[in-house]
Amino acid sequence: MKNNRPISPHITFVFTLLFFIGINSFAQSEKRTLKQARKYLDDEKFELAQAKYEKLLTINPTNDVYNFEAGIAYFFPLQQRTKSISYFENALKNSTEDTIPELYYYLARAYHYNNEYDKSYKAFQNFKPFINEKSTAGRNLIKETDYFIERNQNGEFFLTNINEDMEITNLGNIINSEYGEYAPIFKPNENVLIFTSRRKTDDNKIAPDTKPYENIYAAKLNNNNWEIITDKNELLKHLPENYNSKKHNAGIIYSSDGKRLYLYKEDKIWQSNLKDNNWTELKKLEKSINSSIYNIPSISISADNKQLFFVALRSDGLGGKDIYKATLNDQGEWSNVINLGDKINTRYDEDSPYLSEDGKNLYFSSRGHKGMGGFDIFKCELVNGEWSEPKNLGIPYNSPADDIFFIPQSETAGFFASSRKHGFGEMDIYGYAPKKNEQEFIVEGNLTNNNNSPINKGTLSLTNSGETIAVNIDENGNYSLTQQNAGETKLTIENDAYKKQSVSFNIPDGANKSNIKTKLYQEQINTKTYQYLTVSSEELNLNITDTLLVVDDALAQNNEDTTTNNENNTNNTNEDINNKPVLKSYKELFTYKNTSINTNKNEFSTLINAAKEQLKTNDKIYINIEASASTVPVSTYSSNKALAIARLNETKKILLNALTTKGVDKSKIIFNKTGSLVQGPAYANDSENISKYEPYQYVIIELK
Repeated sequence: MKNNRPISPHITFVFTLLFFIGINSFAQSEKRTLKQARKYLDDEKFELAQAKYEKLLTINPTNDVYNFEAGIAYFFPLQQRTKSISYFENALKNSTEDTIPELYYYLARAYHYNNEYDKSYKAFQNFKPFINEKSTAGRNLIKETDYFIERNQNGEFFLTNINEDMEITNLGNIINSEYGEYAPIFKPNENVLIFTSRRKTDDNKIAPDTKPYENIYAAKLNNNNWEIITDKNELLKHLPENYNSKKHNAGIIYSSDGKRLYLYKEDKIWQSNLKDNNWTELKKLEKSINSSIYNIPSISISADNKQLFFVALRSDGLGGKDIYKATLNDQGEWSNVINLGDKINTRYDEDSPYLSEDGKNLYFSSRGHKGMGGFDIFKCELVNGEWSEPKNLGIPYNSPADDIFFIPQSETAGFFASSRKHGFGEMDIYGYAPKKNEQEFIVEGNLTNNNNSPINKGTLSLTNSGETIAVNIDENGNYSLTQQNAGETKLTIENDAYKKQSVSFNIPDGANKSNIKTKLYQEQINTKTYQYLTVSSEELNLNITDTLLVVDDALAQNNEDTTTNNENNTNNTNEDINNKPVLKSYKELFTYKNTSINTNKNEFSTLINAAKEQLKTNDKIYINIEASASTVPVSTYSSNKALAIARLNETKKILLNALTTKGVDKSKIIFNKTGSLVQGPAYANDSENISKYEPYQYVIIELK
């Protein structure tokens, strides 16, 4: 290889040996392609360089020079670094002895980024003897090599201690781009994320490092999809005027009460306050905070707004960026600035502190503590007024790349930024949360008629989360199927001798296996035929009966005024019955998750006695039920609608039990008109406001 080959300006070290031999001869077109490839590589136009090197490798796939430089073209775009491994391996395999050292270095770095810690460790060990320790550059290179060797050893340890219960999720290509995104700030009450991005803007202005300037963006989460907020009025609900300038700008953090916002612009930290629902003009913090040669957009403030943790490069630091603490004095100024000391700070960089709401935990990122490489996220606990030794959060929070800007939103969920592999760009924003339970819920059961004889034809299906699984019912009426999801589930029976009928119920998280009994039968009452589907399960505490009015063709011909229902409508209506007056009604209000009415109330006993008394003058008891849920989110059920349905089904079950206990034959009880609904004012994150939502959490029973 020629000695004047390009080396990207990203390389922060100097090699004291020239490793590659020249190329003796090329075809003229091949020389031209190589010249273009190297020019693109030198200009950091990596995608164009990659295309040229791929063309050269088509001509000569074993050429060590082509493979090495192709590897360089893939190495520096961080999101493509793992692709460089095969090129470096091919270059090493086909190179002469004097090319081995530098290849070992790049291959070691690529292995490290790819979590191949053992391979990286060995490659660095092979590289180390070739370094000239007599020069300053060589000594710096020794330090760098030793740093990565230690990180590889740490990485092997963390690979054996992975937190399998947590799940890391990239927020997707609306939030993230091919450029860098970081510094997430989440407003949970409004589902709004403030973040910083180096994506291209309309003015297309480029910073001195050849990338677009940092700018602040806001996005809103709607139905699990992120949308960038562009409406100015909407943006001003979350940010002050002129939050972006022509140079670098970054969001930092809101105070716990949401009334203070800290931003970075013009190389300073600024504050805006929320007054009368408007953000005040940005104001620079005092020099006690903004005194570094250049300031780092990373601070955290205590819940009482009296302690400020920030990052700075100062002469009293321990090396690199350090974390400091300032205290608010009686004059309302930040003073008494102290370095957090060598328990927190190291001779390398520390960054992005975050103090928990209770002030007992400090999260931060560091290059100096025991980590896997780049910035790792650490946690300290406040014990007897002193911070404990930092603890690495481990995998999956940390990776061989930079992991930074850790912002918890609860004890188990939050956000952070990372330059780990498989991202969209140089750094992406991720969310973390407990893994959803992967479960297989097995439904086994049998289908019988009212005489407990098996119904041995047809299919049974379960519908959950938009997916339907169906099985044939065998000759003994038995069935068995498995579904993956908990939550609201619809069971449907289809049989040639019966109308298609469904029942909905809830499968709780953590459920495993359940035996469900299903009974399907029809009964003629006067000129009407009713079909009943009963689903019961001890494991799921189920006992639900759905009633369907069936049209009897023969009866319909002889009774032209007979009214019918759509077979999918379980609200069985009869105009004559509906026009009858209400003999007795009962209403009960619920707390947020409750579904069972109180059968000990005098009003309920009066209703049951009135129903039984009605049989003296009527041959049937006709009952209407309306069940309602408010808009307050529920965790026990998959949706508010599911809660309303549960209240309806539970009320049916309680009424059947109360009446049959009184000696009423089940065939005499007709659920004439039933409904479940969700209503009330839109939820405003104020579940404690019981008087606002309780009127919409009820069951109404009418006796007709």
